Amino acid sequence: MDYADVVFTGAPVYTVDAARPWAQAVALRAGVIAAVGSAAEIAGLIGPNTRVVDLDSDQMVLPGFIDSHSHLTEGPLETAGIDLSECDTLDEIRAILEAAAGGVDVVTGGGWRSHIFPDGPHRGMLDEMFGDTPVVLREINSHSLWVNGAALAAAGITRDTPDPAPGYSMFARDDAGELTGWVLEDVAMRMVRDVIAPASTERARQLLIEAQDGYAAAGLTGHFDPGVFVFGERDAWPMLCDLDRAGLLKVRVVASKAGLLDREDAVQILAAAEQNHRSPKVRVNTLKIFVDGVTEAHTSAYLEPYSDRPETTGPLAEDEDVIRRWTAEADAAGLSCHFHALGDRAVRVALDAVAAVRAERDSGVVHTICHAHLVDPPDLPRFRELGVVYQTSSQWIAMDPFHDVMLSRLGDRALRQYPLRTAVESGVTVTLGADWPASAYVSTYRPLPLIESAVTRRLAGVTDGDPLPPIEEALPLPDAIRGMTASAAFQIGLGETTGMLRPGMAADLVVLGRNLFEIPAHEIAATPVVLTMCDGIVTHDTLA
Repeated sequence: MDYADVVFTGAPVYTVDAARPWAQAVALRAGVIAAVGSAAEIAGLIGPNTRVVDLDSDQMVLPGFIDSHSHLTEGPLETAGIDLSECDTLDEIRAILEAAAGGVDVVTGGGWRSHIFPDGPHRGMLDEMFGDTPVVLREINSHSLWVNGAALAAAGITRDTPDPAPGYSMFARDDAGELTGWVLEDVAMRMVRDVIAPASTERARQLLIEAQDGYAAAGLTGHFDPGVFVFGERDAWPMLCDLDRAGLLKVRVVASKAGLLDREDAVQILAAAEQNHRSPKVRVNTLKIFVDGVTEAHTSAYLEPYSDRPETTGPLAEDEDVIRRWTAEADAAGLSCHFHALGDRAVRVALDAVAAVRAERDSGVVHTICHAHLVDPPDLPRFRELGVVYQTSSQWIAMDPFHDVMLSRLGDRALRQYPLRTAVESGVTVTLGADWPASAYVSTYRPLPLIESAVTRRLAGVTDGDPLPPIEEALPLPDAIRGMTASAAFQIGLGETTGMLRPGMAADLVVLGRNLFEIPAHEIAATPVVLTMCDGIVTHDTLA
């Protein structure tokens, strides 16, 4: 008999496999799940050299978590420097910046929360504190920078510099036409950041290696990376493969190519990368398409005008013809599209692009719309009809100070965000991710807080106060778990490999210190991850 290498037993096993959702034990052999079943069924696979992990009955085994949208490749580099992500007031920001002043040539960092600057930050405070030292600080949503006059001058940006995409990617100006120090969206951001604080691939590599233990301790065994913008995607792809071959990659990675880079040849470059940059844990197979921006900057596209700027419904990031061309070219090449679309107009534009392709052929290629915080009700069934995945970042699905910004921008529309339960119940595939380090209020790559917020529509650990409306759209726990396991694997093309505990699939699993189905929902985030395994290799272990 071929005995198992490892057997987990003693704790409930939640498989996320509809054919057998629960089991008592799971057996692994050569990095693959050999069997899932009752303790008696698995006992026959225990041989003299089998490692038997006898768990406590109040623990829980389930598939490894897969983040369906998170910048884990460049996140460690992007978050290096000053951390403002826990500041709730301008005074708290000032105190941290004052402590950092002096002794450096360039000040970098970020994480400042959007609600502190409802109309955007101003360079005045940075000019006063740092003088001729350039300062570049990333917004917590990663869609804008707060910079000082020295940074703008060093980058050659003046009041006469044209905006790269007026109304979308731009250098904010006051009524007199002077630069305010608020730099919006990727192209304008790169015009400053790449000059003032150019990123090093070697530095990114080292920081990613160091971050691996944290990812594993969070229970992550895979993720979709929706873009590397800080140090360059063409450097990131071979770097990931090299790390994998060196045994230094502890998670599976499906990476993407941004359409806004190499605009005319984006799909051809992606197709070549799909063939040339692959390893056991790495694939590059998705085109990232920005359809709009972010609501707080008035760069998301809506069907109705902004409540606080009734003269605009917000811009599209790309011309609709370009979006349709990219979608058609990618689909024809067997490559997925991942549409960044927050507003209901942007969601519709993305759905229309997929519908145009589906009208020509049913290729079976899985396309995804991410974020989608507002979906016009008639458009929600189209996700299922077109086979489009509804991906969203669940740390946004919580009542926090950022909600006031959304109320000011959208009025009553902010009371019907994230219709996730309706989507699931109508047959739409819903996936969850962190979008780390981007966020609205709390920035984390840990899956358990994301699952909790999807279930409670509150910040992790919060038990009272209003949830983010409508509470009827809170996800049931099984659907939230599926959104970060089986459904996420399906989204990124790994549904036959991982995402469930089923014989023949990869041995990607986690052991939690408590059974999520037997604790209050507000305790989900605080549940410890006691063991993580990817491809049969233990990447995190506190059981011993």
